[in-house]
Amino acid sequence: MDETMALTPNNQKPVRVFVAATPAEWLPMKVLEFSILEHTDLPVELSAIYTHSRTIPTPKDPANRARTPFSFQRFLIPELCNFQGKAIYLDADMQVFQNIDGLWNSPFNGSDLQTVGSAAGERRSQFSVVLLDCAQLNWRIEDIVEKLDSGTLNYQSLMFDMKVAKSISYSIPEKWNSLEHFDQDHTCLLHYTDMNTQPWISLNNPNGHLWIACLKRALAQGFITQDQLRHEIAQGHVRPSLISQVSSATIETWRPSLTDTWRDLCFTPPFYAITLSSKGAIRTGLSKLSRAMQILKLAAVR
Repeated sequence: MDETMALTPNNQKPVRVFVAATPAEWLPMKVLEFSILEHTDLPVELSAIYTHSRTIPTPKDPANRARTPFSFQRFLIPELCNFQGKAIYLDADMQVFQNIDGLWNSPFNGSDLQTVGSAAGERRSQFSVVLLDCAQLNWRIEDIVEKLDSGTLNYQSLMFDMKVAKSISYSIPEKWNSLEHFDQDHTCLLHYTDMNTQPWISLNNPNGHLWIACLKRALAQGFITQDQLRHEIAQGHVRPSLISQVSSATIETWRPSLTDTWRDLCFTPPFYAITLSSKGAIRTGLSKLSRAMQILKLAAVR
């Protein structure tokens, strides 16, 4: 598949997708993009929000500061769209299995923001899959941070209640944000939320074969190149065994070699840079130890 496939012309306004990411999430973001294009004929424009080089001010109170480098990126989207039309916000750690049309053409019905609601109140709204009416959202990141500094907002009311939106609709079905669960007849979007088991980081994800299969198709069609994959491994963004796994004839029969296992043991996932500041050195160290033991356990089984 050529990278411009489904990005060109049929006299339709493109589906604008903005992804929260850093350069370390380049590969999962490209697989996400490929998965969207696989299932739609609509023109699609997808970009990582950080590539727009829009500076985000830092709140004065540490309690109100972004928990990740991309936590506040979503609030830039209306401005990046010149406060016109609509746009989709997604996280990078996702994979799409149905036509994005089902999300893109969801009616606003008077709301200015749509997201996935909580099932019977069992989970807090994620705001990780969002359809925004950019013409109705007059967000400026400087104004939002000023409200955090003045006490009008706090981190919880901003990120978990989305108080900067006037009218929120929780009408997007949960199948558009399925957390670590895949049902072939139901799931539209699979969200790999457990950072320790994301398929580009770990071999220990029960749905990892779905992501690997998508990556293999993207490589086969030239949407992602082998050189780009090797570059991401060299940058320390994804696990080293990934190149061996996608080069195998079948996903089911592949087993990591001793070299693969050793290289994965030496690999430090980039998310540890985030958890070190939020969880501290001891909890991060214990997480690394647990991860190493899991790699060795999987190697022994395989």
